[in-house]
Amino acid sequence: MSVATASNLATKARFFRVLGDPTRLRILDLLEGGEKVVSELVTGVGQPQPRISTHLACLRHCGFVAAERRGKEVVYRLGLGGLDQIFRQADSALEPIAEQLASCTRIGPDWV
Repeated sequence: MSVATASNLATKARFFRVLGDPTRLRILDLLEGGEKVVSELVTGVGQPQPRISTHLACLRHCGFVAAERRGKEVVYRLGLGGLDQIFRQADSALEPIAEQLASCTRIGPDWV
Protein backbone atom coordinates (compact mmCIF):
# COMPACT_ATOMS: atom_id res chain seq x y z
CA MET A 1 0.00 0.00 0.00
CA SER A 2 1.33 3.40 -0.92
CA VAL A 3 1.88 6.28 1.44
CA ALA A 4 -1.38 8.23 1.52
CA THR A 5 -1.67 11.94 2.06
CA ALA A 6 -4.50 13.37 4.11
CA SER A 7 -6.13 14.85 0.99
CA ASN A 8 -5.92 11.52 -0.85
CA LEU A 9 -7.53 9.75 2.09
CA ALA A 10 -10.29 12.37 2.27
CA THR A 11 -10.98 12.00 -1.45
CA LYS A 12 -11.10 8.21 -1.18
CA ALA A 13 -13.40 8.45 1.83
CA ARG A 14 -15.77 10.70 -0.14
CA PHE A 15 -15.70 8.28 -3.06
CA PHE A 16 -16.83 5.46 -0.80
CA ARG A 17 -19.29 7.70 1.01
CA VAL A 18 -21.07 8.34 -2.29
CA LEU A 19 -21.22 4.57 -2.76
CA GLY A 20 -22.30 4.11 0.87
CA ASP A 21 -25.98 4.80 0.25
CA PRO A 22 -28.29 1.99 -0.92
CA THR A 23 -30.42 4.34 -3.03
CA ARG A 24 -27.40 5.69 -4.89
CA LEU A 25 -26.11 2.15 -5.40
CA ARG A 26 -29.48 1.13 -6.86
CA ILE A 27 -29.46 4.14 -9.22
CA LEU A 28 -25.97 3.24 -10.41
CA ASP A 29 -27.03 -0.37 -10.85
CA LEU A 30 -29.99 0.70 -13.00
CA LEU A 31 -27.78 2.99 -15.08
CA GLU A 32 -25.40 0.11 -15.76
CA GLY A 33 -28.25 -1.19 -17.94
CA GLY A 34 -28.21 1.98 -20.03
CA GLU A 35 -29.51 5.52 -20.07
CA LYS A 36 -32.60 6.35 -18.01
CA VAL A 37 -34.88 9.33 -17.38
CA VAL A 38 -35.93 10.25 -13.86
CA SER A 39 -39.32 8.56 -14.11
CA GLU A 40 -37.62 5.26 -14.98
CA LEU A 41 -35.29 5.62 -12.00
CA VAL A 42 -38.20 6.46 -9.70
CA THR A 43 -39.97 3.29 -10.81
CA GLY A 44 -36.82 1.17 -10.62
CA VAL A 45 -35.79 2.36 -7.17
CA GLY A 46 -39.30 2.65 -5.75
CA GLN A 47 -38.76 5.97 -4.02
CA PRO A 48 -40.33 9.41 -4.56
CA GLN A 49 -39.07 11.66 -7.34
CA PRO A 50 -37.68 14.36 -5.01
CA ARG A 51 -35.52 11.79 -3.22
CA ILE A 52 -34.23 10.35 -6.50
CA SER A 53 -33.46 13.86 -7.77
CA THR A 54 -31.49 14.64 -4.61
CA HIS A 55 -29.39 11.50 -5.06
CA LEU A 56 -28.90 12.25 -8.76
CA ALA A 57 -27.65 15.73 -7.87
CA CYS A 58 -25.03 14.15 -5.59
CA LEU A 59 -24.04 11.60 -8.21
CA ARG A 60 -23.78 14.29 -10.91
CA HIS A 61 -21.76 16.68 -8.77
CA CYS A 62 -19.28 13.94 -7.86
CA GLY A 63 -18.95 12.72 -11.46
CA PHE A 64 -20.57 9.31 -11.07
CA VAL A 65 -23.35 10.14 -13.56
CA ALA A 66 -23.75 12.52 -16.48
CA ALA A 67 -26.95 14.14 -17.66
CA GLU A 68 -28.12 15.40 -21.02
CA ARG A 69 -31.27 17.38 -21.74
CA ARG A 70 -33.29 15.92 -24.61
CA GLY A 71 -36.33 18.07 -25.20
CA LYS A 72 -38.31 18.18 -21.97
CA GLU A 73 -36.51 15.24 -20.39
CA VAL A 74 -33.10 14.83 -18.82
CA VAL A 75 -31.40 11.55 -19.63
CA TYR A 76 -28.93 10.11 -17.14
CA ARG A 77 -26.05 7.74 -17.85
CA LEU A 78 -23.00 6.51 -15.99
CA GLY A 79 -20.26 9.11 -16.03
CA LEU A 80 -17.59 6.99 -14.41
CA GLY A 81 -16.22 3.80 -15.89
CA GLY A 82 -15.07 0.82 -13.90
CA LEU A 83 -17.87 0.75 -11.35
CA ASP A 84 -18.90 -2.72 -12.45
CA GLN A 85 -15.39 -3.97 -11.59
CA ILE A 86 -15.49 -2.25 -8.19
CA PHE A 87 -18.87 -3.84 -7.44
CA ARG A 88 -17.67 -7.31 -8.47
CA GLN A 89 -14.56 -6.97 -6.30
CA ALA A 90 -16.69 -5.70 -3.41
CA ASP A 91 -18.98 -8.74 -3.72
CA SER A 92 -15.96 -11.00 -3.54
CA ALA A 93 -14.32 -9.09 -0.68
CA LEU A 94 -17.42 -8.90 1.49
CA GLU A 95 -18.36 -12.56 1.15
CA PRO A 96 -16.36 -13.78 4.17
CA ILE A 97 -17.68 -10.97 6.37
CA ALA A 98 -21.24 -10.67 5.03
CA GLU A 99 -22.86 -11.72 8.33
CA GLN A 100 -20.89 -9.17 10.34
CA LEU A 101 -21.74 -6.43 7.85
CA ALA A 102 -25.42 -7.34 7.86
CA SER A 103 -25.60 -7.02 11.63
CA CYS A 104 -23.27 -4.03 12.07
CA THR A 105 -24.86 -1.10 13.90
CA ARG A 106 -21.71 0.96 14.37
CA ILE A 107 -21.46 2.61 10.93
CA GLY A 108 -24.74 4.50 10.82
CA PRO A 109 -28.48 4.03 10.57
CA ASP A 110 -30.00 0.75 9.61
CA TRP A 111 -30.81 1.29 5.94
CA VAL A 112 -32.42 -2.04 5.21
